[in-house]
Amino acid sequence: MKIWNRSNRVCVLKNSNRFVSRCRKNTIGGKVCHNPTVKSFFICLLCFVLIIYSFGSCRSTKNIATSSSVFSLKTEADFFDAYIEKSLQYNTLQARIQFDIALSGNEMSSRGQLRMIKGDRIQISIQPLLGIEAIRAELTPDSIKIVNRVNRWYMADSFNQIIDNKEIDFNFYNLQALITNQLFLPGEINLADDRFKLFRWEQTATGYLLQTHDHNGLLYAFTADTNERIVTTSMKDDSTDYMLDCSYKNFLPAGSQSFPANLLIRLHTANKEEHSLSLNFSRVEVNIPVTTNFPIPANYQRVSLQQIIHSIEQL
Repeated sequence: MKIWNRSNRVCVLKNSNRFVSRCRKNTIGGKVCHNPTVKSFFICLLCFVLIIYSFGSCRSTKNIATSSSVFSLKTEADFFDAYIEKSLQYNTLQARIQFDIALSGNEMSSRGQLRMIKGDRIQISIQPLLGIEAIRAELTPDSIKIVNRVNRWYMADSFNQIIDNKEIDFNFYNLQALITNQLFLPGEINLADDRFKLFRWEQTATGYLLQTHDHNGLLYAFTADTNERIVTTSMKDDSTDYMLDCSYKNFLPAGSQSFPANLLIRLHTANKEEHSLSLNFSRVEVNIPVTTNFPIPANYQRVSLQQIIHSIEQL
């Protein structure tokens, strides 16, 4: 596995037992941050943060094109009934993850673990070498926390403070639905049966298209296949060139249900740059006891999200 970034600063992980680093040193909050796997995690985290800080989406015309000849598709009411029956039902979810990140042509990889308690928290552990944790991040409906065990610092901010003054209705519950390829209404907690009417629904040549807008005019589009599974989720701001597109592939068994083994997130910026984050899931387990403790040592230095983002921009 090769991890590399700008100016040929190459980091190589061979056979999980040799780690070679030739990365330029960088600082966060006075702490030297030169571990390349830590940088990889920051890039990974930034892809999620950009969902909040940017306006996103890019709809694939292949997936949303309409056709006058549509066969064997359900009516609107039957579609939603089938979607509810087939969508992932869980109280807890745990999985191993392989992160593959491409940021403006620079490619990075790392391993990790995802733990989720529905409606309560999403926790990601980055374990780049021999299962040893380097980073842990946790999102709840009210907060975002990160602890860096390599450089001995942590971040803790409120979710509302981070999205304050950002013209986007995207919350913890929306992110939770995005990870598990489910429908959601921007800025809302639950998608009750009587709320499905808020989607513009239509049959397409490849399945179904559902669209809605948030309070700031951002377009959210979801496509479903003929099995009534969500296969793409996208957000788009017509007033900018920012686009965000998420696609789900390789549905595998998760208990008696199915879960997409691959989630690909692509972000297109106003200056035509393209960033992508591929999450490859394995060992997916639902409704088992999940431990999500989040200890922060007293001697760790506190930094802000803005400092982390500034550090990433310097890479």
